[in-house]
Amino acid sequence: MGFKSFLLIILFTLFFTGCMPKQDDVKNVFQSDSANIIKRDYQKSQKLLISFKQKLDKRNPKAYDKALEQKIYDLIINSEKTLHLKYKNRILENYKDYLQLAFSKDFISARNDYLILGLYYSLYEAYDIKSGHKIIALEYEKEKLHKLHKNLQILKWKIKVDRDLNNEYLFLTWQNNWQIELEKKLNNNEEISYDDIKNLAFIKNGKENLLSRSNFTFEVILTQMIYNVENSLYALGEEPKKLALDAVFFLFI
Repeated sequence: MGFKSFLLIILFTLFFTGCMPKQDDVKNVFQSDSANIIKRDYQKSQKLLISFKQKLDKRNPKAYDKALEQKIYDLIINSEKTLHLKYKNRILENYKDYLQLAFSKDFISARNDYLILGLYYSLYEAYDIKSGHKIIALEYEKEKLHKLHKNLQILKWKIKVDRDLNNEYLFLTWQNNWQIELEKKLNNNEEISYDDIKNLAFIKNGKENLLSRSNFTFEVILTQMIYNVENSLYALGEEPKKLALDAVFFLFI
C-alpha cells in the first residue's frame, strides 16, 4: 500500500468518526518532526525580516519607496513572489541581482527595497516555498540552505562596513549619528577640535553623547536569522559552516 493510499484511508476513517481535523492540523499530523522544525525556522525568519525592514527604513528613511512599503510587507507575510523591481529597464527576478544592487557603490534609489527583497527571495528559494507544503525534511535541498547560510554571513558583515563612491556608508545601522556627522567633517578635510565635537548636533541637543552605545539591533536580527538556517541544516543532518573573516568579502552565491 502506497503512502497516499494510507493517507486517504486515515482521512476517510476520521471523517466518518466525526473527528475530521482542520486542514492545517492534517498537514502537521503527517509532517515529520524535522520538516516541522524547518517550517518553523522559515516562519521565524519571516517575522525577523519584517522587523528588520521596519528598523532599516526608520534608520535610512530616504532609502526606500513608500509606495512599495505595504506591498513588500504583504509579500513577506503571505510568502509570495509576485513583486519584481526593475533596474535600467531590466526586470529583476534572481535574489543575487537584488543583493548586488543593494551593495552597489553607485547611487541606488530605494536601496533598502533591493536589500529586503534580495534577503526575502533568498529565504523563499532556500526553503523552496514555491513547491508548497513539505511532508518530510528530505524534500528540502541542503545545498540551497547552505548557500543561504553563507550569504547571510556575508550580508551581516557587508551591511556594517560597505561604502559608496563618496566613502559614505551604504546603510546606517550600528553607527551613532554624531559619528556620521563627525566623519563627514573629516572627509571634507576639516580641522576638528574638542569644541567642534561638543557642538555636533546630536551631542549638543543631548540626544547622544560620546559614550552612547552603538546600535547592535541589526546584527542581532541577522544573527538570529543565521541561527534559524543553522537549525534547519541540523534538522537535515548537515553541519553548518562558519565563514572565515576573509571569506565574507566574497560575492553572494
